[in-house]
This record gives sequence, C-alpha cells and structure tokens, in this order.
Amino acid sequence: MNYSFKILSILLLACTFVSVSPAQKKKALATVFKPVGTVEYKTGDKDWTKAKPGTPLVAGDVVRAGENSFAIIKFLENSIIRVQERSEVTINGEITKGEFSKNVYLQRGEVGFQVKKRPNEKFEFSTPTSVASIKGTSGLLIAGDDSNDVLILGTGIIDFKNLISNTILNIKAGQTAYSMANGTIKVEQSSNEDQRLLNQGTADSTRSDGGTHGGSKSDSSTSTTGITLGLAVNAPVGRENQDLIVTVELTQSSILFDSLKHSAFDMTLYYRSKTDQPFKMLKLPFTERLTKFTVPAADVFSPGISVYAVLKLRDGSEFSAPSASPEMNPVMLPVQAGQKNELRIPFTDPAGKKKTMIIEYK
Repeated sequence: MNYSFKILSILLLACTFVSVSPAQKKKALATVFKPVGTVEYKTGDKDWTKAKPGTPLVAGDVVRAGENSFAIIKFLENSIIRVQERSEVTINGEITKGEFSKNVYLQRGEVGFQVKKRPNEKFEFSTPTSVASIKGTSGLLIAGDDSNDVLILGTGIIDFKNLISNTILNIKAGQTAYSMANGTIKVEQSSNEDQRLLNQGTADSTRSDGGTHGGSKSDSSTSTTGITLGLAVNAPVGRENQDLIVTVELTQSSILFDSLKHSAFDMTLYYRSKTDQPFKMLKLPFTERLTKFTVPAADVFSPGISVYAVLKLRDGSEFSAPSASPEMNPVMLPVQAGQKNELRIPFTDPAGKKKTMIIEYK
C-alpha cells in the first residue's frame, strides 16, 4: 500500500506539472511605459491593478485611464500609443516566425499613436464601428459614444474601414475621416480644431518637431513652486565621427537670472544615436544662460542624434526641453554621413585571380 500510495502521489504531482506547462506565461507585446494619474490594467478574469512604469502587457490585457490621466504604451518594435483620459483599450497581437501582428481595440475614448513602418508587420486600431490599418503613421482615433468614430491623421497613410458597410477609404496626412454608425465614411481636410486635438492627443507620443533644420526645440513649463522657465536645444548640422556642440539656452524665466543661478543644481544633456540604446548623459553646472555640451565624436552617427535637456533645481523640481515627456519626445539633431577615405591596393591571389584590397582610414 505504501508503494502504491507513493506511486500515486508521484503520478498526481506529474499531472500537476503537465497541466501547468501549457499555460505558461504569454510573451509580452508591450509595456506601460509611462502611467500618469489613475491608470489601471487587467489580465483575464483578474481584478483591475494599478499600472506602474514597465508593467508588461500580453495579448488580451486591458488598459484604462481615469479622469485627468493618460498612459503611454510602448510596443516591442518601439511603436507608441497614448491612451487618453477616460479611455479604455485592449492590447492584442502575436509574434510568429519573426512577424509581429498587433491590434489595439478602442472600447471608448481616444488613443494617439506613432507606429513604426516595418515590412511584414501588421498594426490595426479597431472600434465597434471601424478598423484603421496602420502603415507607419501618427494620428488620433476617437471612439464616439454614439458609435461614430473620428480619425485625425498627422503623418503617413491609413486604410480606414467602416465595419457596417465594409467601405474602405485611403486617408492621408492632414485629413480627418468620420466613420458613421449608419455605414458611411466622410473625409475632410483637418481643421484648426482637429489639429489642436491631434497635438493634445499625441503630445507625449508623436511630437518630434524642432531639429530637422539644424536642431532647435524650445519649451516652457511651470514647477509646483510657481517658477516658469523656458529652455531651447540647438545644434548645427553635425557630421559623422566629429564632435557635436549642443547648446541649451534659457529662453524664459519668471525670476531674475541671478536668483535662478542660486536655485539651480545642474544642467544635464541626454543623448543617443540609436533608438535601441539607452541615453547617455553629460552634466554641467548651470552658470550661464547658454550651456554648451560636447557630444564626443565616437557617439556621433548619421542620420541623427536624439537629445533632451533637464535643468534641476535645488528644491527637486525639474524643467526640460522638450517639456512634455522628454525621453519619449526627444529633439532630433541631423547628422551627415562622413566621407570615406579609401586606399585601394590591387593584387593577384595564389589562384591567379586579380583582386583589390580596400583599406578605409580617417
């Protein structure tokens, strides 16, 4: 009996392990990169849980943002969406044979997006009324309470489908589309109000202005102590493998400069040439209205460098350029590719074939 009991116990234990293994954790498709205010997520039948920075999201997870709140969600391939206040989305997708298919279902509210264009990948936004097939674009999708959807496109092209009538229209940058519950789709040039909504809805996820003509980005912000500061990042067009001088200028201040100098702790420039690498930083004391940083030649690569600046005060408050989520919205500084110096040496290999040896040098 004892042997029979032990064998039965071992079999039961083995069955337990077998039953657990098929339910292994799903692969994360995205992370909650930045939750602001009341942001919660839900997996399966579990209760709503407060989302923290870095919270992984798997297929089927639901994310919602409360009043005066929003969430920046970042996918594995660096596409970014912003879930607006009083909005709820479901993240779906799968990775098969190196292909990444994603769908963001907008149950209610608004979602801003910046989607990277990649071959053999599919990215869709859907609502109960519409489906937007993304092809490397930025924009804002609004799911109306009356099942009438609004799509405002900032860049790129989108195929916008009405699920009631199966009508598909090609929406271009600068256009606003209306997908109605009666099956119709209407397209117009985006109005000033549409642009305002777009800028507001994508403030932390799609803004990359300033820097395409040598690099300039100016922003002002106010701390909890009531101080208002403005900072601008500037740089000439850089050249690969050469030092790049980046300046951060104080453009606005609600207090006297001498007072600000005594209140300031330091100025930090964060930079990187490749999006898959962490930001490096250069730190200097804040003593002048113009702070100059030298990005070393070894870190200067074409086609450009992403940078942002942070001024920290002694009371712990911080000001940045850009002011809104600078790490997500850095200034893009263009860098020209350097010319290659080559030495060509013709020779004949042992088999009698003529070849040329190419040696690159600086």
